[in-house]
Amino acid sequence: MPRIELSSLPDEAQTWVFGISPALDEKKAAHFLGTVDRFLADWAAHGSPIHAGRDLIEGSFLVIAVDKQAETSGCSIDRMFGTLRDLERQLGVTILDSARVFFRHGDGRPDALSRPEFRASADMHTHVFDTTVSRLGEVRSGSWEKTAGQSWHRDLLKQTV
Repeated sequence: MPRIELSSLPDEAQTWVFGISPALDEKKAAHFLGTVDRFLADWAAHGSPIHAGRDLIEGSFLVIAVDKQAETSGCSIDRMFGTLRDLERQLGVTILDSARVFFRHGDGRPDALSRPEFRASADMHTHVFDTTVSRLGEVRSGSWEKTAGQSWHRDLLKQTV
């Protein structure tokens, strides 16, 4: 029962953004969200329920945010990662590989590349998603999507000497 609507959480809510590649189709998204919802309904830390909400954006990004009063623990966060690891295997997608860079194609769809592929094919004007944001307000405002030149991603494009 602790799962709540993401819209009821404040902008300061602690947030995790998980990039999913390839993007989930409608059938996989339904299975994915059902599993995440069951996890969130039972999520607890040291016996205390964690009130959390979620959203799936463009089939490519899972956003999980917790009430700022919620106590999360290393063990509870590990359980969340374990659930996502299971979903990776079940659905044949990548969720937990932090070496991927998410960007937006010219046609508008999000996609992911390895860091070397990104370095070889992107430029400072490429629109990227910062999946390292930690506050819900950053997702709501859209500030987690910007050009590589306005993000930490610019460092990935710098050539090594």
